[in-house]
Amino acid sequence: MKRTRRAMFLAAAVAAALALAQSPAHDALRKEIEELQKKPAVLSLPPYLPPEKDFAEVCEEAGRKNKKVLVSIGREACGRCQRFYEMVKRGVVKIDTNAFEFVRLDIDEHTQREYFFAAFEPPDPQLPFVGVTDATRTHSSACLTGSRSAAEYQKLMEKKKQ
Repeated sequence: MKRTRRAMFLAAAVAAALALAQSPAHDALRKEIEELQKKPAVLSLPPYLPPEKDFAEVCEEAGRKNKKVLVSIGREACGRCQRFYEMVKRGVVKIDTNAFEFVRLDIDEHTQREYFFAAFEPPDPQLPFVGVTDATRTHSSACLTGSRSAAEYQKLMEKKKQ
């Protein structure tokens, strides 16, 4: 059942990305990203987690540092994903690096998809999926999906800071 649900989400995410790529909404998203890029960068984004690196090890390392893990899964070709990454990079979404380890996963990498869906159940198929978990991945937040406001991302992190 869970595998079927994951496959449906993946298929829907691909279909949504293709539909958005050819819609007026895509042009608006591109303009918003261009506006964000005019602001100075305040945070260097980590690269996508390499395929050979185990997400469980990343979570355990964050736990040793007494940090939670803010994890996003998306793709380079996704405008909503790039919007989120620009919001983080430009400080519109502020990640407290003392409290969180930020990890980016690539949804097109099957092992990374499995890591993410083992910890989170996205409510809809719109990328990016963003959530917070702990070192054991047993206390995961509700997952945010799609194009969210900076305030929604901040609220997600504030809930999980305690």
